[in-house]
Amino acid sequence: MTAPWSIRTEPAGARPGVVAAFAAIYLFWGGTFLAIRYAVAEVPPLFTIAIRCAGGAALLYAWLLWRGGLERPTRKQWLTSAVAGAFLFVGCHGVLAWAEQRVSSGQAALFMTAIPLWLVLLTSVRERRVPSRFVIAGLVLGTVGVALLARGNGIWSGTVTDRVALIGSCLAWAIGSVIARDGARPASAAQSTAMQLAAGGAAVLALSLASGELAGWNPQQVTQRGVLSLAFLILAGTVLGFGAYTWLLRVTTPAAVGTYAFVNPVVALALAWAVGDEPFSIRTIAAAAIVVGAVLLIWKSSATRHKSPRTPDHRPLLLRLELSLLSVLLFERPWHRRGI
Repeated sequence: MTAPWSIRTEPAGARPGVVAAFAAIYLFWGGTFLAIRYAVAEVPPLFTIAIRCAGGAALLYAWLLWRGGLERPTRKQWLTSAVAGAFLFVGCHGVLAWAEQRVSSGQAALFMTAIPLWLVLLTSVRERRVPSRFVIAGLVLGTVGVALLARGNGIWSGTVTDRVALIGSCLAWAIGSVIARDGARPASAAQSTAMQLAAGGAAVLALSLASGELAGWNPQQVTQRGVLSLAFLILAGTVLGFGAYTWLLRVTTPAAVGTYAFVNPVVALALAWAVGDEPFSIRTIAAAAIVVGAVLLIWKSSATRHKSPRTPDHRPLLLRLELSLLSVLLFERPWHRRGI
């Protein structure tokens, strides 16, 4: 039986792609908190997420059609995408956008650090296997680092309801991730991502229309900042970020992938500080160092395991981090066919 807590080792040449994929979810998703904060100031929150999902799905489908890589999905694959998409984009992103109308971007990112804890717990129960001591130590250390960040913020924005909702959204994201990883899915990671975005986006849009949040909203009130924020959410946060996340769930472990939730608050707080939305101090630097230590511990545990026979032969071609559609959509291109 395969050890579920291992990173399924890739050929040496594929390692730069793994690093680039992690960089995408670390940096791009760290930036999405500020982008959401700006977007929901001008666009209703649920509609913001619907635009993000629809835009990402459209770009991914366009790419798949252009390269001739679109396969015919089954009913089970659509069911997986619909359920996972509802948890990911209604239960998590929809709630996040709703809460960020009142909660600052940096503080919202702090609450998202519960995601790796839920991911590891759900996977442990499903696999009936206790995480390694390095994974446990890394989770504890990461939580300590984020707690140090949180302690530096004397005044919490938002209401108690907002905070509880954000914690619940973390569980929704973890459930959706496990369903997307273990359920029926296409061979292409890009198509799996597109299907989840399409299904989740439809659910968010239906909820947006049912809630009446569009009543009285005028698209003409959206400024250049709002448009750029939406563009960043679609291209960087969704196409590149979520595409990288979907692919990484196939070739590595929930514990390793979940480390992004510890790194994102550092990135989010740094960006919030840069625009004057959050304070920045020596405490932040110390917390960031602790978070990096936690990530290294979890990576150390993952790197010492053996390769899983279930690893699909879809190795990444992305060798550098680029804000382009081409980069993330070539993740599953077989390396041996290109002579690399």
